[in-house]
Amino acid sequence: MNDIRFALRQLRKSPGFTVVAVLTLALGIGANSAIFSVINAVLLRPLPYPDAERIVYINEADAEQPSISVSWPNFVDWKRESTVFEELAITRRESYNLNGVQSVGAERVSGALVSANFFKVVGLAPQIGRTFTDEEDRVGGPRLAVISDALWLRLFQRDPAVLGRDINLHNQLFTVVGVMAPQMNAPSDVDVWLPITRRSANPGWQNRGNHPMLFAWAKLKPGVAVEQARAQLKTIAAGLAAKYPESNTGITVAVAPLLENQVGPYRKNLTLLLGAVALVLLIACANLANLLAVRGATRSREFAVRSALGAGRGQIIRQLLIESSVIALLGGAAGLLIAFWGRDAIIALSPATVPRLDEVQVDARVLVFTFALALGTNFLFGLWPARMAANADVQLALKSGGHGSSDSVAARRTRNSLVIGEIALTLVLLTSAALVLKSFARAQSLSLGFEPRGLLSVRMDLPYMVYTDKQKIANVSERLLERVRTLPGVTDAALASNPPLIGSWQGAFQREGKPAPPQGQEPSAETNVVAGDYFRTLQASLLRGRSFNEQDTATSPEVVVIDQSLAERWFAGEDPIGQRLRIDTGEGDSGARPFEIIGIAAPVKGRAFDDVVSLPAVYFTQRQVERTSYALLVRSNVAPAALERSIRDAVASLDPTQPIYEVRPMLDRVQETWAASRFMTVLLMIFAGLALLLAMIGLYGVLAFNVLRRTREIGVRLAVGAQPAHILALILGQGMRLLVIGLSLGALGAFASSRLLHSFLFEVNAADPAIYLTVSLLLAFAAAIACWLPARRASRVNPMITLRAE
Repeated sequence: MNDIRFALRQLRKSPGFTVVAVLTLALGIGANSAIFSVINAVLLRPLPYPDAERIVYINEADAEQPSISVSWPNFVDWKRESTVFEELAITRRESYNLNGVQSVGAERVSGALVSANFFKVVGLAPQIGRTFTDEEDRVGGPRLAVISDALWLRLFQRDPAVLGRDINLHNQLFTVVGVMAPQMNAPSDVDVWLPITRRSANPGWQNRGNHPMLFAWAKLKPGVAVEQARAQLKTIAAGLAAKYPESNTGITVAVAPLLENQVGPYRKNLTLLLGAVALVLLIACANLANLLAVRGATRSREFAVRSALGAGRGQIIRQLLIESSVIALLGGAAGLLIAFWGRDAIIALSPATVPRLDEVQVDARVLVFTFALALGTNFLFGLWPARMAANADVQLALKSGGHGSSDSVAARRTRNSLVIGEIALTLVLLTSAALVLKSFARAQSLSLGFEPRGLLSVRMDLPYMVYTDKQKIANVSERLLERVRTLPGVTDAALASNPPLIGSWQGAFQREGKPAPPQGQEPSAETNVVAGDYFRTLQASLLRGRSFNEQDTATSPEVVVIDQSLAERWFAGEDPIGQRLRIDTGEGDSGARPFEIIGIAAPVKGRAFDDVVSLPAVYFTQRQVERTSYALLVRSNVAPAALERSIRDAVASLDPTQPIYEVRPMLDRVQETWAASRFMTVLLMIFAGLALLLAMIGLYGVLAFNVLRRTREIGVRLAVGAQPAHILALILGQGMRLLVIGLSLGALGAFASSRLLHSFLFEVNAADPAIYLTVSLLLAFAAAIACWLPARRASRVNPMITLRAE
């Protein structure tokens, strides 16, 4: 206890040193704890389901696409032939128009069609009522619904009498039989679960070559590893490819743990950020080690006197370690406060799509991490200065008295090495941040093929039980577009089933009159059904031919517009206009139909800027191809908020039961695709800036101490004729030597780490020499300032005052 009280007195005697040391450590620990709190919630915390580690997510894949939805007949075969699963279920995400609830207008709810055993896979029981049974989940089975706790609260105020009530979804009545527990979030953000098998008689689903947005979930049998399940399903898939080559050639299966499926895409980003803040902490520790070493050198006479009075080396080391431990604990406590603020800042910067962000908190695990980090860093920055101070030459320290320091050559070299290490690590971080910044700039400058500014997107799903044919859909669409075009500020409007960044529907095609490709190897294209002047509304270019017009009706020859990438690949050296493609539009079991090409459009970026899948696009007119899910696109010169109410009224005037949802400017959707890149860029820039600040403080501290230690020498030099410029060059030269060595080592480290960064970059060379040169110059400029300040002080030493003091 006496040692602790003595340590506190020593730290109170040097408030400047104490504040700088605690703040330095707090910044390093706080940044690490904030990032760890996010990693803990997103990556480490188990899912809230029983035996969650046994739940896997299954999709199909081919050579071009790592994830495609599952064919219903393939799923049936998997279920029959597999032996590794306790349960194997199937799901399909949908959304529904909900009507008929008292005091609630028409609204859109997110839903999922699921097989009855899906709830056994997840392992959660309903909080009231029940789920549907295998006997009920059949073709022609009853219309049953299980609702979420959130929907129960929002619509029924948690009234237990909800069981047995009917809810109107897409103009069909479903009886509520159960309410799931609040932690049920599978599939994510679902409000209502419906039986899937009653829909499976759909001819399109029975087509083995069709992949109608179905995905499988399974619970492994106890003791079965994911690798075993993956191997067995791949074997089954190979057998299906041999048995059904026309639909399954090249089709395989992907199996992943559910947690990995949900958070896997974010693992590498968060891991990189944790590595970055770890480097910041290392720089902070190096800084503190130098601060403590310098402080120990200035106290060398005190330690020498204590040694002369009988204090052992171990006692001195123990005392200094207690002082550094106090700093570590204070730094850890302050770091925890910074972590609270940093956590909120990270969440605010994070992409909205990151799962489980709402679960981020500074819990017991984060507290343990923070203080373990504080105590662990204590040994990194406290042990060497303590040993160095305890090992000092007692006779030399007593003789030096006030004339200088008993600082040894080894100690000076170690301090210099720490500064070199700080500079090298800072260069690595600055280079990484600059590369990610350049990547982000490239993403923002990418040509989208359309103009998102001034474009509002509104989603709507027409009930397929009401809008049963193309004519009904076309009628309501045309009337809606007429009304929207008359709204103040609106210049154009169109409807599209899969506009950029909103939806995706792929269909197989082949060129008519050419040999058919091998079975199962037909090329695919993104398909988009449009109404109105789609290309003019998007301000996308129609390069040749024409767009759709009033003569393109359900009874006229079927026509299509293709994009330039399809034209260049499949009609190289030919004129595609007037030629025909056979395209599977995905309408029931109609199969591929011939469409005449009437126009060629410029490519439009339909997915995220870094999406590796790049398929050509084909456009159909709504009068000839049926879809019920659309986005209304409105080009205007007024604020989106001013249009939303008017658009809702326009839709309600045509169909009061029809809600709209996701009313968002298209620019927001574009910026959302940059969110992960922006997140990485901002945080890496912050961490790199923090590292730069700490490194410059470290360099300044070492040179300032050297100036203090050499004050008598500098005074003598000036007294015998040295000019201030010579002294300035002497100190600057020492700092520049450290800088050059640090930059050289940092360049090697940055080049070595460039391989790790490659997968994070978009159209940027990870070994870009311009980036390395620019960052090195920035670091050199900052270092020059840090060196100039103590050098300037040294050049202004008054030799008479210095020598008189001696």
